[in-house]
Amino acid sequence: MNIYYIVTLFFLIFASKASTLVKSNLAWFVFEVFMIIIALCFNRVKKKDVQFFIISSAIFFIYVLVRFKLNQLPIDFLKSDVFYFFKFVLTSYLFCLILKEKTLYYLVKVISHLAMISLVFYVLQFYQDGAILKAIGAAFESITVKTYSLRYSNFLIFTYDTVHYYRNSGFCWEPGAFGSFLTIALLFNFLMNDFKLNKEAFIITLAILTTVSTTAYLGVSLLFFLRYRVLNKGSKVTIIAFVILLAIAIPNVPLLGEKIVEIYDQDIRDLKRIEELSTYYDDVQRQIPLNRFASVIFLYEQFDWKLFLGVSNQYDEYYKYEYNINISNGIMDFITKFGVVGLFVLLYRYGTLCKMYLRKTEYVMYSILILLILSFGEPILMLPICVIFMFLPTFKNQDFSVLSFNYRTKYLELQKPNNL
Repeated sequence: MNIYYIVTLFFLIFASKASTLVKSNLAWFVFEVFMIIIALCFNRVKKKDVQFFIISSAIFFIYVLVRFKLNQLPIDFLKSDVFYFFKFVLTSYLFCLILKEKTLYYLVKVISHLAMISLVFYVLQFYQDGAILKAIGAAFESITVKTYSLRYSNFLIFTYDTVHYYRNSGFCWEPGAFGSFLTIALLFNFLMNDFKLNKEAFIITLAILTTVSTTAYLGVSLLFFLRYRVLNKGSKVTIIAFVILLAIAIPNVPLLGEKIVEIYDQDIRDLKRIEELSTYYDDVQRQIPLNRFASVIFLYEQFDWKLFLGVSNQYDEYYKYEYNINISNGIMDFITKFGVVGLFVLLYRYGTLCKMYLRKTEYVMYSILILLILSFGEPILMLPICVIFMFLPTFKNQDFSVLSFNYRTKYLELQKPNNL
């Protein structure tokens, strides 16, 4: 285990939003200082990197200041955006600064190891209603937090939630999020290895199956279709056939069609009785759990045209005293925080990264669609695992799009990071 592996492991633990470390500002600060020291000690900081960070920071702060003025937002909203920058954006930048061209390699490596570990703990979930995991969680949380939940426990590399007793949450806060992290890692693995089904691909795919997540299943299905297309095994006729089969499958496969329809119908009913739900959840001291579609409609009704530039990382302060709502649509959550403009910038940078490996715009569009599918279910776009897309294209020192697959494979084999 080398220093790159350790940095990646803790980066994922913070990005997963599941452990007690995430709630501690001091823990974030210590991790950032640790990464700064590593970057300096291993000579990872170049003059152009500092210039890039200064320019990126200036653009970010100009953007939030402009939208703060135009949208006439409370000063606390601006403070929240500044806080977000030094907590999430700076962490993402420092991570990319340290790993640079090694970033995808180590993300795949560490996530595949965490996926393997999760499979072991997943089996233990079914032993005496997760008694072993509850005991581990209780022991860990007894020395890290003051309160212990009978339902939910996390010990950094695994999360157990009795509500999701038949699903694998891995190191994330819930199974859907874990499925999103895994699918992103599988995409990275395919990009680096010419879409070969290697050991990491099998481990990650198996872990995805244990999440029982609709969005992860849809995302990984499209990812394997992308693999099919990249390996030149599909014609236009094949694409049409795939689309037709998918259109037929969605309404007829219970996990896909029925669940999606049920969610939509329930969302509409919830919105129509939002006042009633607000009273009930206030009495039980819980948030109103708005689902995917209801989250979109509710946020649009709240902010309307302000969504073009976004409102703030702290947008829930706008309505939480009237409606204490938990948003569960990642795309709309990101748009409300950083606007339609921010979403397009993030997707453009992500597409730029994918284009370094993929040959055609068609393939890049599939990659973007995969990310949108994953984020429709989980608020992952605002997390460091996706914020790194803003920086990675700049840190890549080779444009792989101009290289043949065979040469790229040999090149990557030679360029695999050496242990420090």
